[in-house]
Amino acid sequence: MRYEQIERKMPHAWRQLIVTQSWCANLHQADKSLADLLTTPDKLAMLLEVLTSNERKTLQLVMSSFGCMPFTAEKLEREAALSLSGAQVSLSLLGLRRYGILVGFRKSWGDQLFILPEDAFDAWQALLFPTCLLQSGVTEIELGSHGDFDASMTYSRGLAQELFHFLESCSRQSVLPLTNKGTLHKKQLSKLTEHVSLPGTILSRSGLKYAFMDVYDEPAAFLLEIAIRMGFLYKNEQGDRFLLHEDSLRRWLHGSFVEQQGQLYDIWRGMMSPAFVWLQHAMALMERTVDERWYSVNELLQVIHEGCSSSSGYQQIEDTVLREELMASWLSPLGDFRFVELTRGVNQEIWFRWLIKLKPRQPEKELAIVSGQREQSPPSMYVQPDFEILITPDATLHTEWEIAAFADLISSDGVRMYRLTKESFQRALDLGWASTDVIRILQAHAYYDIPSGFILTLQQWEEQKDKLYIEDVTLLRCKSVEIADALLRHEKCRSYLGERIGESSFIVPQASLKHVTKCLESMGFHPNAKRQPKPNQTGDAARSPINATASCEPTSALDPIAGPCYSRDTIAIYDIDPHLPRQEDLYPNMAHIPASWIQEFRDYHPSTRKDMIRKAIEWRSLLQVRKEGRDCFIIPRMVREERSGWMLEGWEHYREISLREDEWNEMKIILPGINDGAL
Repeated sequence: MRYEQIERKMPHAWRQLIVTQSWCANLHQADKSLADLLTTPDKLAMLLEVLTSNERKTLQLVMSSFGCMPFTAEKLEREAALSLSGAQVSLSLLGLRRYGILVGFRKSWGDQLFILPEDAFDAWQALLFPTCLLQSGVTEIELGSHGDFDASMTYSRGLAQELFHFLESCSRQSVLPLTNKGTLHKKQLSKLTEHVSLPGTILSRSGLKYAFMDVYDEPAAFLLEIAIRMGFLYKNEQGDRFLLHEDSLRRWLHGSFVEQQGQLYDIWRGMMSPAFVWLQHAMALMERTVDERWYSVNELLQVIHEGCSSSSGYQQIEDTVLREELMASWLSPLGDFRFVELTRGVNQEIWFRWLIKLKPRQPEKELAIVSGQREQSPPSMYVQPDFEILITPDATLHTEWEIAAFADLISSDGVRMYRLTKESFQRALDLGWASTDVIRILQAHAYYDIPSGFILTLQQWEEQKDKLYIEDVTLLRCKSVEIADALLRHEKCRSYLGERIGESSFIVPQASLKHVTKCLESMGFHPNAKRQPKPNQTGDAARSPINATASCEPTSALDPIAGPCYSRDTIAIYDIDPHLPRQEDLYPNMAHIPASWIQEFRDYHPSTRKDMIRKAIEWRSLLQVRKEGRDCFIIPRMVREERSGWMLEGWEHYREISLREDEWNEMKIILPGINDGAL
């Protein structure tokens, strides 16, 4: 979950508590968001300076053990058991929540969950783990005997191209109806994914799940999810069909391929978040690398280990298992989408480098959409005499979208091949194109002149159009010639009637059907309603919602996602917990104990010592004891009774200890936040 989503759920009073603290009083302005305040590295560096030592340790534990995954206070205490007492963790958790670094949520049955917002992870990683970073990388690597990592990756142009083919197929459909279950029809789905070449396990190998597995295969579900998240597809008000949002799509098509790939990477990263803590570290580490340089996966694994080494859960993962998981769930999909390039070096070591521009990226250009002017693009295709059109890798998707309107795709890799046929050209003519439009587009983008035979053939095909065509019409039949003559004598009715067929029938244009019906009713006739065309099949209603400009805005990226993929961000369904416990709530009934237990560092009777230890365990606090002239701060775990006496068991500086009742002298209970100044 990101700060922008959190701020929308957060009570105003809670937000004010965060932004009015002294450390940021001179930084924050009323119109700034929490994301501006709590994700910017230089501002977080200032915040880090005001955190207590225990708050820093607790935040580091969260980063190492949970990342951006939800966690409970009990789980955090277990992770901190060797270094911090439960009271220290609770007090630190309270402080981190007050600063807005961590956010608390409450389930409907009362249980609490906490998270570190996803968009703050990268900055905190750089601040809290300054040595955890990949080296500068190399510009060239020596390839091994099998340098190519995967041939399927080598010839794929990228996820943006796959999404393009899916959306272009959607635009060709007259309608995208949904079943009662809310899914696309299987027959139509096969047409939409005809030119898609994504791996069949693209979701499952990354641990993503989706609905309607009996209808959608993984590539179809994935592309549908992306199209919805990007705002290209949305449901109509009735919820019985998908519509294409042309404005959103047009803006995206006008961007560069690198920009388009970058936007899709953001979508993919969002689908994978919140990720396992080791993967969250991998994502952030990779995004801090330099463009166009190669980095070793072995080194990446080593740095991940540095960032997660304190996590008990991570320590149980074997190196080989972690490598396989990293490749299957993250690096291989990035390679399939052409976000990164993967290769094998000497000793079969795997290397990666980015093929996209990572944030911050330049804002998307509003080319023809805003100004009405189209920049002159360089040549990007070859037009062959045999009606094949070869589109080079540097052609924009907008150019290819125009070509796809009148030509059929033959193959798609780095160079896309289209073939213009009489049928594909007829399809364009039916959409209102003319041969001059096709020729103009080809001439604008072709390296060489269009073959004269090519142009002549298009003109001939256009001349043949509409010389003969089939048209749906409504036939008005009269029971007698007298009734037909009466209709012609009626001035208003006569203006809506078409050609007379025989003695007693008329052709009624579709656009005039309603007017004719009203006229007939005013004359006392009642035409058979069963023979009227069904609604939504005449006039403007017959227009495809795909080809018409959408009338409503697509779902925002921060609104609940309506796609088939299940979100990993389960915390979003809960409400923010605005309650902050008071410090004294951590130590109930403190007034019932002798004040000396927390004020005086001295020797006590063995029975009193035992009572003090049990009270410290109850409060999850610490004990300060003096052993052999040295002060020790112990997190007590239990009092173990033996025949010869009893023993104190607990932890001191990450190690487990056991002390007999006579092995120390002075002692005192240490309550974090009250008398812990000596720590």
